Amino acid sequence: MKLEISRLYISRKRGKGMTLRYKISALLPLLVLFSVTAALSFAITFIYSVSERIDRMIALMGSGTILSLSDPSAYIGEDAECSCVRYSNALLYSENGESALFVKGVEDSYFLGFRSDEIEMERLDTSVMNPVILSSSLAAELSLSPGDRMTILIWEDGRARPYLCTLSGIFSSVYPQLDSYLAYLPIDLVSSSLSYEILLPDGEDPGELLRVLHSNGIPAESYMTMYSSLYSNVRSSLSTLYLILASVALLAAFFSSDAAEAYIDRDRSDIKTLWILGLSVSQIRNIYFRITLLSVFSALLAGTVLGLGLSALSPFILKAVAYSVPALLEYYVTSFSISVPLLPLLAMMLLSLAVSAFSVALSLRKIGS
Repeated sequence: MKLEISRLYISRKRGKGMTLRYKISALLPLLVLFSVTAALSFAITFIYSVSERIDRMIALMGSGTILSLSDPSAYIGEDAECSCVRYSNALLYSENGESALFVKGVEDSYFLGFRSDEIEMERLDTSVMNPVILSSSLAAELSLSPGDRMTILIWEDGRARPYLCTLSGIFSSVYPQLDSYLAYLPIDLVSSSLSYEILLPDGEDPGELLRVLHSNGIPAESYMTMYSSLYSNVRSSLSTLYLILASVALLAAFFSSDAAEAYIDRDRSDIKTLWILGLSVSQIRNIYFRITLLSVFSALLAGTVLGLGLSALSPFILKAVAYSVPALLEYYVTSFSISVPLLPLLAMMLLSLAVSAFSVALSLRKIGS
């Protein structure tokens, strides 16, 4: 009988059969928790997605996942890509200005495979003399379009070699700090020594392959050490997720405790009725513990869903900002897709519920005291 009373009472206080006004008033004590959870789940998803994209772009637009100075083809798996590359520096002269360049001499197959799927590029359909591919940010800065001519002066071996080139493609500049002044030329136009870029599938750890290459006497280095400052920024961004998780848990404890007290103050006459019906203090505490925790869970879940919905809009907002104020996002990726960090979000909810449960249990000790 007492179990049935508890079940019906909880259902009633949760809003079953009650007016919309009552339901809204029941959720008001947790409105701030809902808003904070939405904001922080947005922050978690945004930071995770941007950091993941930057990490991949360092490999794609840098020197691959691993850069080797000797041919590593015999030691890499079938899922990896290996490209011959020559590096140099150059100056670009066009009708509308000039710019310094970091030049990569690559083969025709360089933009096949992973890069064809992960790099947005606009290319001419016809072959041209000395084709060059530039970033969208540099092309916009110099007012260049596919098919336009320019002179590129490559400095190698103590002498400058000029080439009349045609802009054959424009790749979308995603991380301006890394790719704004990057240019791709045919490999036979660059005379520096050959290097080999190994590109692994997204998310694959290069550690094992590095050990294999080193054990076979092949000098190689991963993008994590070649671009250590950029990579450390990515790791630092991801480490802030733990701070956000802790913040949500602490806020959940604070607001859930307030909600429990608000429900008790609201229902003092009903609590007296429960005593009259024979429910013990511990049973009444358990009822309000369940009412509060269910409300906290609803606020956390609704806030997380809203945060995910808002984060889905962030790529479009960032693209618009990058288009109107390019300098503002020089150190951020300007094109990315949302990756939902399920484990961090689940950890946020579970940690918040656990801390809230402890806080609510302490708050409910005033019943019967």
